[in-house]
Amino acid sequence: MNIAAHVKNNASIFGDKIAISYLNKQYTYKQVWSLIIGFSNILISKGMKKGDHIGLAMKDHPLHLIAHFSVAAIGAIIVPIDHRWTENEKERISLVFQVKLLIMDQGDIDNINTIPLTELDIKENIHPNSEIDLNYKQDLLISLSSGTTGKPKGAILTHDNLYQRFVSQQKSIGFNSEDSFGLLTPLFFGAGRSFAMSMLVIGGRVVIAPPPHQPDEIVEILNNNDISATFLPPTLLRRLLPMASASKPLLGELEHLLYSGEPLHSEEALACLEKLSPKLTGYYASSEGGGISVIKPMEIENYSETVGTAIYQTDIKIVDDKNHEVDLGVVGRLKYKGPGVATNFLDDKGNKSSIEADDGWFFPGDLAKKLPSDHIQLVGRSNDLIIRGGINIYPNEIESTLINDPGIKEVSVIGHKNRDSGETIVAFIETNSKFELNKCLDFCKKNLAPYKIPAKFIQLDYLPKKESGKIDKQQLKESLKKI
Repeated sequence: MNIAAHVKNNASIFGDKIAISYLNKQYTYKQVWSLIIGFSNILISKGMKKGDHIGLAMKDHPLHLIAHFSVAAIGAIIVPIDHRWTENEKERISLVFQVKLLIMDQGDIDNINTIPLTELDIKENIHPNSEIDLNYKQDLLISLSSGTTGKPKGAILTHDNLYQRFVSQQKSIGFNSEDSFGLLTPLFFGAGRSFAMSMLVIGGRVVIAPPPHQPDEIVEILNNNDISATFLPPTLLRRLLPMASASKPLLGELEHLLYSGEPLHSEEALACLEKLSPKLTGYYASSEGGGISVIKPMEIENYSETVGTAIYQTDIKIVDDKNHEVDLGVVGRLKYKGPGVATNFLDDKGNKSSIEADDGWFFPGDLAKKLPSDHIQLVGRSNDLIIRGGINIYPNEIESTLINDPGIKEVSVIGHKNRDSGETIVAFIETNSKFELNKCLDFCKKNLAPYKIPAKFIQLDYLPKKESGKIDKQQLKESLKKI
């Protein structure tokens, strides 16, 4: 079923129910469907047809969210493009992924067929009795990811892939048509896009509050707009913790406070559960396969070091380098499969590949172990593994220890090639006024084996972040080449 057909059905079922709130504007489901039709008519008038790639490089507002369903409705394929990128970056991505039309808020780009779009343009193209053929249900979206290489690649999601991800969110998280989702992260970013689209498919409400936000603004938005669910990356949760009081949780009215993008360290998860929201929920996912596992609020106290158990309809295995499943408690490569996992991919040159030969199993690049309870504990990325003197060292273990130093706000540990020992451990840290290197080293000696103690600590004002909010380890690795 075409993903846009669900919104059409909701327009019939819910009618004048509010679907999107933005600043002082409200859009009902009837209005949203009319705008989807108008937007679709514009795309058709520009010669767009089934299978064409259409780039969306817009700021975070209702038309951007609606555009996803319009592209879907005509059977074209969405290519998300960050509006903050330079013209050269937008042009390069558009050429690599064969974009036929690029939608922007304003302006144009040389060598790319580009159109700016306003709500007035769309309303002028809403014709009485206009109908859209919703039969197309194959490829829908190219979910971009740069991984650790910095080079863009894309997972090709079908309409069913995306819909099944929404089903998993309903079953595993508990989303329903009564929810109001606060969108505080960019629509370009996979998690924000997925949760927002999911809400319109199931008949909920999306409150769009464009980033960036200061911590006090986040609290104001979430506590004063009848929002029941939101997603915040761990970097934002860490910024909220100092604002919490001992008397009550900072975001105690939320039914779902989701975090994803990277795991919280154990102590951080416990602190967020206590100080931010008793409904804290961890959602471990990848751009290519969507949700992998979920850790629910009642589990965090006993399994805070994990990312939970497999979500609805998803199988997880931990395997060795020969693809043989390992025993419980043994570290290996994580792989998973489910109806939301993409099976076809495009590389940074536009070449297509498939995982169908592997029976649909996808490796997101994480090292993990499965506990007897079936909870999954991540130990790091396979390409972040540090080998020192022939011993495997997992950065996540060191980071989870260092974050408990009262002088460290954020930390990222990487390996740096060393002629004598193979790799040297380097800790990049963001600190506060309590940090003292000698005390930190004493703390390490008490909590880490000697070969796990970083040989170098590099203090930064801020650790570099990707658009997703994850710490950009590749940028940190590149900075070491200059030292």
